[in-house]
Amino acid sequence: MPGCEARLGRTGFGAAATKSGAVRRLAALAASFVTLLAAGPVLAAKPAHGPKPPAGFWVAGDLHVHTIYGHDTCIDPQTAWDPSSTDRAARRSCAAPYTVGFTPVQRLQEAQQRGLNFVALTDHNNVVNQTDPDALAFQAANPDFVWLPGYENSQPGHVQMLGARSCYGNNGPIAGSTIECDQQVADKSAAGETALADGLRAAGGVFQINHPSDRNWLNTFGYSVVPDNVEVWNEPWFYQSPAPASNDDDFAMKWYDGFLQRGYHVGITGGSDSHWVTTDSVQGIGDPTTWVFVRSLTVRGILDGLRAHRTFVSALPPLENGPRLFLEADRDGDGVYEAIAGSDTSPRAAFRVRTVNAVPGSTLRIITDRGSVDVPLGAASTYDFRLGSGGVPAGSLFVRAQLLGPDGQASRQQGCDPAVGTQTTYCRDVLAMEAVSSPLFLDRRDD
Repeated sequence: MPGCEARLGRTGFGAAATKSGAVRRLAALAASFVTLLAAGPVLAAKPAHGPKPPAGFWVAGDLHVHTIYGHDTCIDPQTAWDPSSTDRAARRSCAAPYTVGFTPVQRLQEAQQRGLNFVALTDHNNVVNQTDPDALAFQAANPDFVWLPGYENSQPGHVQMLGARSCYGNNGPIAGSTIECDQQVADKSAAGETALADGLRAAGGVFQINHPSDRNWLNTFGYSVVPDNVEVWNEPWFYQSPAPASNDDDFAMKWYDGFLQRGYHVGITGGSDSHWVTTDSVQGIGDPTTWVFVRSLTVRGILDGLRAHRTFVSALPPLENGPRLFLEADRDGDGVYEAIAGSDTSPRAAFRVRTVNAVPGSTLRIITDRGSVDVPLGAASTYDFRLGSGGVPAGSLFVRAQLLGPDGQASRQQGCDPAVGTQTTYCRDVLAMEAVSSPLFLDRRDD
């Protein structure tokens, strides 16, 4: 799009966006190659007599990005917002600076320039961005970059309809409708929401609960509707109450564990939830980044990886050296770690966590259904452990891992809480989360 590169440079799209033309193209090509190789090697096959690791590779993306076709972003200063209109082009005006958004092609370019392999453009309650001609031209010219279709359904509590190419109602997809997607869901009970999710799954999609810390989903459904994944990391982790956003990813993580404690297999994801030009320098695409283990870099490959819960989330995108966290298990003790995040394994397996780009002084937190332990990493990049020994709690349902940077959490809580009170989470929550991993699920038959 004419003038887009200059705009990208002004809005802080990362180092790659400020390079000159030839150097930028070389850097983007090199970054794509390095991402696929260094993001986590293809796991080596084990001898035929034992279980093999899954075949595939890790890819990086953002599962929650908005464009000008959302209700809270604008197209141009002359376009008035008419809340009663079914014309998706009639969006909010640009009079308020925070409403100025990005076109779909700008979002795709930004994702690629940050070293991502895929991005989901998920505007509220419509799929109009999927017909944008400039974005379609970009996709045709960049077949190795995956534009993941979907939308954010905003009733009640927000859910991500990943893979959707049309609105969905309680009975499945609805093609060609001019009504907002949330209005297509006539039955908003738990049974109706489950039907919405099942219809999406039947078409190959993935159903995700977004930013549960807003309590909207919790207050409506609790744990009565089971998703494929939960967006435990929405926006940068330090976006907390009271500013710049009323977010609480610490709460989201603890609430997510409730699904695991109930025996459900649900994965972890993250998304920048990026809307506007004004916030893009600190809430741009890939802040945070979701990594997915896939068999192929395709829409289907990514959806399959998400459905299998083979994910971890990093604070930063690949070109900003985002920390990475690989949780693995060796069930039979032969030295081959055949289980990765999302897999089933034995509670008696040998476990390890491998880290890449961890901040010096980081702490590894190991969580099971029976407790957690914090382990200082020191100079190590790998931590080996067994459940129920060395201070690591035993477990019968799951084990997962988090990587935390040094942020003075203990001293903040002691000095801040008495002075400020409970209206802010900055006193006691984690501020410097580096990475979180989906669980390994434990086979209780081996307990």
